[in-house]
Amino acid sequence: MVAGNTAEASPQFYRTLDQRINAPGDPATVLLLGDYIDECSDKILAYKKGSGNDAGFAGLEPLLQLIRTNPETKFYLLPGDRDWDKSGREGLTCVKAIEDYFKDQDFDNLRWPLANGCPGPEFVDLAPTTRLMLINTQWWNHPHDKPVPADANCDFSDPSISLAEILSGIDENQDLNTIIAGHYPPKSQGRYGGEYPARDHFAPPIIGSFRLSFRQNIGTPEELTNRRFDKLGSALRDYNSQYLGLMWLGAQDLSQQFIKFGNNHIVNAGAAGEGKWAAKHKPAIHVSRVPGFTELHYAADGTVNYRYVLAEDGTVARQELIYHAPCDRSQDTLPTNPAFPPCNLDSARMRTFLEPLVRDTIVRPAGPQYGRSKFGKYFLGKHYRDIWTTPVAFPILNLDDDPRNFTPIREGGGRQTTSLRLQAADGKHYTFRSVDKDPAGTFNYQVRETLIGDAVRDQTTTGHPFGGLIIDPLLNELDILHAAPELFVLSSGETLGSYNPTFGGMLGTLEISPRGDKKKANIPGTFGADKVLKSFELFRERYDDQEVLINHEEFLRARIFDLLVGDWSRHEDNWKWALFKQDDVENIRPIPRDRDNAFSQMDGFFPWLADRRWAIPNLEDFDYDQPDIRSLTFQARHMDRLLLSPLSRPEFLRQAQSIQAALTDEVLAQAVQQNPAPAAAQEEENERYRKLQEGILSKLKTRRDDLEEYADAYYELHAKTVDIVGTNDEEHYLLAATEDGRLTVTTTDVKGKSAGKILYQRTFLPRETKEVRIYGLADDDVFETSGPVGKAIRVRIIGGEGDDEYQASDDEPRAPKVLIYDKTIAAPAELERGFRSVRNWRPELYYYDRTAFAYNETTPIGSIGFNSRNGASLGAGFKHTRRNFTHRKFSSRYKAYVEGSTLGNATLEASAEFGQFIQYIDLVFATRVGRPDFYNFFFGIGNDTRIDPEVERNEFSLIALDHFSFEGGLRRGFADNSTFNLMLGYQNNKTTDRDGTILDRPERFYGDGDFVFGYLQPSFVFDLRDHPVFPSKGVYLEASHKQAFGRKNAVDFGVTRVAGEIHFSARRFPISLSLRGGYARSSGRAPFYELPSLGQNNGLRGFQRNRFVGDGYLYHETEFRMPVALIRSRVIPFAVGIRAFYDRGQLLMDDEKNEPWRTAYGGGFYVIPLSKSFTFSVLAGFSEEESGLIQFGVGTNF
Repeated sequence: MVAGNTAEASPQFYRTLDQRINAPGDPATVLLLGDYIDECSDKILAYKKGSGNDAGFAGLEPLLQLIRTNPETKFYLLPGDRDWDKSGREGLTCVKAIEDYFKDQDFDNLRWPLANGCPGPEFVDLAPTTRLMLINTQWWNHPHDKPVPADANCDFSDPSISLAEILSGIDENQDLNTIIAGHYPPKSQGRYGGEYPARDHFAPPIIGSFRLSFRQNIGTPEELTNRRFDKLGSALRDYNSQYLGLMWLGAQDLSQQFIKFGNNHIVNAGAAGEGKWAAKHKPAIHVSRVPGFTELHYAADGTVNYRYVLAEDGTVARQELIYHAPCDRSQDTLPTNPAFPPCNLDSARMRTFLEPLVRDTIVRPAGPQYGRSKFGKYFLGKHYRDIWTTPVAFPILNLDDDPRNFTPIREGGGRQTTSLRLQAADGKHYTFRSVDKDPAGTFNYQVRETLIGDAVRDQTTTGHPFGGLIIDPLLNELDILHAAPELFVLSSGETLGSYNPTFGGMLGTLEISPRGDKKKANIPGTFGADKVLKSFELFRERYDDQEVLINHEEFLRARIFDLLVGDWSRHEDNWKWALFKQDDVENIRPIPRDRDNAFSQMDGFFPWLADRRWAIPNLEDFDYDQPDIRSLTFQARHMDRLLLSPLSRPEFLRQAQSIQAALTDEVLAQAVQQNPAPAAAQEEENERYRKLQEGILSKLKTRRDDLEEYADAYYELHAKTVDIVGTNDEEHYLLAATEDGRLTVTTTDVKGKSAGKILYQRTFLPRETKEVRIYGLADDDVFETSGPVGKAIRVRIIGGEGDDEYQASDDEPRAPKVLIYDKTIAAPAELERGFRSVRNWRPELYYYDRTAFAYNETTPIGSIGFNSRNGASLGAGFKHTRRNFTHRKFSSRYKAYVEGSTLGNATLEASAEFGQFIQYIDLVFATRVGRPDFYNFFFGIGNDTRIDPEVERNEFSLIALDHFSFEGGLRRGFADNSTFNLMLGYQNNKTTDRDGTILDRPERFYGDGDFVFGYLQPSFVFDLRDHPVFPSKGVYLEASHKQAFGRKNAVDFGVTRVAGEIHFSARRFPISLSLRGGYARSSGRAPFYELPSLGQNNGLRGFQRNRFVGDGYLYHETEFRMPVALIRSRVIPFAVGIRAFYDRGQLLMDDEKNEPWRTAYGGGFYVIPLSKSFTFSVLAGFSEEESGLIQFGVGTNF
């Protein structure tokens, strides 16, 4: 039984729920989805666990009585946004108070699974075939204080880890019906989901449209569209597209909704009280505002039913059969439960998918599908194709007669690898992992089944299929813990059962799997460890306890080995950690795993392009030359910064030398020989196979000899800026600096029997390190300085929670060089000399975020274009982005771009941006030089200009300008894509090449010749559209005024421009109606190229660009768009639609009366490949002057 928003529920609601709980039938489980209170009062905030001051919770008594009187029924309670103070500052305090209050009731049948405000997921097995996944959706949505990884209060509170656990919980339980519950569902057809009745646009008119557009496309914290929740919402929608049998539960909208969601379903059970409007169109199956609750019945035979029970009298208002049992032949029109095997598909029948392999070996290639022609290899790469496609003799693993008596547990793996978890009779756990991969699994579902997906799958050949067999003996020589892989073809058979269709005949590796769910000391395969941790568990232990001692040197040795073998995929999920207890100390050793990307070959045009640092930053080729260490270590950069922090350059070199000494030529040769020998009939195939193997050995020897250089570069990569991270216990930090700039940081324990024990010690040199950041985390720490700390090396101390002390151990006068980030410091006077308290509005500066660090980036840009006036053009340039501690997004961005055309013109553009120069305000500069620039289609000023086809052939209306401009000013961004700018600038324009143009006339136009002026230009963009390129809903408003001034030519003019758009889209079918209007007016005497103009790109799409130039304009545009086909092409899936437009515009002239209105109309089509961002459209415009003016463009062309 499911309900949410019980703050709205009446007493009758609880009475009816009680009756349904006690009705005859299967035992019930009650899931409540949050919003138990209407607002977070002071009385609730003041509640202390066990204090009994429960005056703020009187409204919860009916719920408590329900729980109290049904002790055999389990109640699971999740928090909602109102329980988090409606995303207010006291949200975490409020939800913890509610949690404490419920726990203080001491009910054995009440569960609050997501304790301490943690994000989850948490899992509950409701039945052998049904699992409940619980997510704290408000954690994602909350803008203020909430659990972060360094708090160590949650199993995990890192967004990427939480998403990985959600995906893993779905992927590894496809044989179960998975119910995924949170207060916010991934989709809703109510107001919080972005759907509104038409009347809301007129409440009040115009303002109502702006309000709706904001809520639909930007979103308040209540809306599913807001960007904080969207990271989770987008991921859940993507997961929904990949899996079957999922049931999503939410309750954010105050309504009951049962929605078909792709191949799955959503229930928004938010109508515990009087409900609100929700759209009833498809894919909704049932929508109601009447108070009630949901019942989901999961039967043992696979039948799943939905029921909506009215709170007033217990009537079942709606019942729907979702899945029928696999053996129920009377329901063939409905899908069977996808978590259940087909009817009577027993083990014997499953074996018919593949006959069991009765031989000891089988000869076959690892990947025969990867053969390519010379042409294909040029673009896609040779890689290790000859190893993938050469037949090899593989041993066969048959579970039916294997002495280890394996039992398949479940299918697993990530988005690239397919795996099967096995348990042996002696309790050991194993994993069988496919050798072949599917890297396209990381792509959006729309791309996976296209040629793009095929091309990405083809890049599996960049990896060596048997690379793990080479790695195993090398790690043995280095004494690095790891699971040794065995290569097999898995035979079908009775034991494999329902997994036969997927795994029967699959080539893969079998490895003992270290398990971390309970103690497995002295069990082979877990290395005798007391516990095996995942990486996020290691980080939590590391933050929480001083007695966790990580073997940093062994981790460094493993990482330098990664440099040797070119393994660029060493992210956190590719490590486990063996924990060995010794007295009160927990010693941690790394266990690297998953060697799919060792020895990666990036030859071929497209792989070489992808290997550039600015393209895919984590790819790196395995070759003789020194690699790009940054790319090679990119995926593990955050983990490296935490775990390598205590180590200095000599230790890096020492570990490299130890690897060089251990991996002799003989050891490397023997390792390479671990690969299976080719068994091809053609000697030519065998020779290519052997050459690739010999190439690996030769490269390994060269890279081993150069390993000290690699290690030195690796050290320098991390030495410039260093993080020192404490724990949530008390510590003493001593920062001692010498006159030559050396800084030694020593961390010691300050209490208990380990008081005085050194936890961290390292000396930093100013030629290597520019900045040290010390994070004290929680509890009461002491930070003490000695000598000129902060003089040569910048020091930041982020104290964290607790009453920290900052002391200078000597009396030397010094300037405040050590920067303190501590919100508990009331005034700078509280600090001793040498410290400076930093007050900053950015909350992220005051806590430790392991993933906050980001490299500076340089990206090339280029363009190729053509138009009939300028000819062919070619442009090139770069963008450079810098980041620092206080500016995580960017501290500065620079762009330079040069373009030339066959017409002989050249353009230089450059810009600089300085992010958050004054709080949220950026400082921006831009310059442009054109020699010349072109002002296309100038036919004169006024309404009476004419086009002469004869002279137009000679580019009569093409105006050339030598242009120089420079401007600088302030920019304030808001509401995602909206901005306000205030710019001060300078322009110098000079007309050139006047002969044969409209300027070569007795009549002179103001601005002809050399014209110089300065200007002040405020501008405003308010963008509330659902998409910036091809919108279908929302509003858009832009306004600007350019006021020019200058002594030369007595310049004094201004130009004001205003334009707005509104887009409407039908709910049931994506038909769009778009309206745009614009107004402009100039004042004073403006040069002709600054005057307002109407034409193809502005207001009148059936006329040439800049067709009418004058003192101002007024126009309105109307456009209708309708999709006509969705083409699921194997090349690229794309949508095709039609467009029709009708435009009216009027040129305004101060000295003319009765300015005519001109009309343009036309239509065309658009194509949307993959995403609206790539929309391409073609329009044909008609008017009194044009009969089919063609316009190509991106997006709407508005």
